[in-house]
Amino acid sequence: MTLPHPPRTTSAEVDNRIDEVWICASPKAGRGQGRQEIDLLVKRLRGDAIDVHVTHSMGALRDRIADHSRSTRRFAVVAAGGDGTLALVAQNLPREIPIVPLPMGTENLLARHFGYTCSAEAVGNSIQRNKPLVIDAGLANGRLFLVMVTAGMDAEVVRGMHLTRRGHITRWSYARPILRALSKYGYPTITSRETAGEGETYTRSACWMMAFNLPCYGGGLNIEPGANGTDGMLDRISLHKGLLWNGLHYLTRIKLGWHLRHRDVDRRRFRTAIWSSPLRVPYQLDGDYAGRLPVEIEVLPGRVTLLAPPIVN
Repeated sequence: MTLPHPPRTTSAEVDNRIDEVWICASPKAGRGQGRQEIDLLVKRLRGDAIDVHVTHSMGALRDRIADHSRSTRRFAVVAAGGDGTLALVAQNLPREIPIVPLPMGTENLLARHFGYTCSAEAVGNSIQRNKPLVIDAGLANGRLFLVMVTAGMDAEVVRGMHLTRRGHITRWSYARPILRALSKYGYPTITSRETAGEGETYTRSACWMMAFNLPCYGGGLNIEPGANGTDGMLDRISLHKGLLWNGLHYLTRIKLGWHLRHRDVDRRRFRTAIWSSPLRVPYQLDGDYAGRLPVEIEVLPGRVTLLAPPIVN
């Protein structure tokens, strides 16, 4: 495959061009085709006279970032992996250093939402254009997330996957963790104590608790369509009842787009929240198991800078 060479740049574009790119690749994500795209991207960027480095080490990236503060070079990072890799890279970068996703995970929720593809050509074009796309992030017990935080049954499935994961994940990989969760999970009550503004507080208890920065969820489910990654708020949606039958009922309504009008559904926007439960309830961030409740959550407005794809969804 031969990549087209970009058009000649003007002097103004040269002043704004990226000088150095680090490609941070997850060792667990992606298959052969995705790895080939990394090689093609390296070739493309070096053809554009950009200094390129590929690493699997977050420590190496942090060391380079520390040196970057004393440099005049314009710097960008390509996050090659899934949503978890992207969030980990973002957590280790200051907001002024831009990121370009090269999606190589199972769901790639953020990439799909904004229109990024696993294409060396598309990523190279984003770096060449250097157009910033600034979005909010969330923080949960000190860990950054970009898409969502959830607690309850779905997080128990993610925890099961975390315990059994071996290499690259497919959607079929979730079958065993789902069956395990269905047989063992007890649907304990989760309480969310939230603040939305000065003196504005709210408390809600439910068996399913989710908060979204972006309107994305695995399997194409549109659980919270009102989430907006640039409004300085997180969108919490909760489903009141537990047990398998109620979960199947909620899932059916979500797939049909009818769930928002259901009496068991409660929605609020918040800036900070604390989720807790009297029992050991897991929570997950962007599809990765993150621990047990309680969890303190806050929104970080404008925390992450992306380089926009050629066509933004």
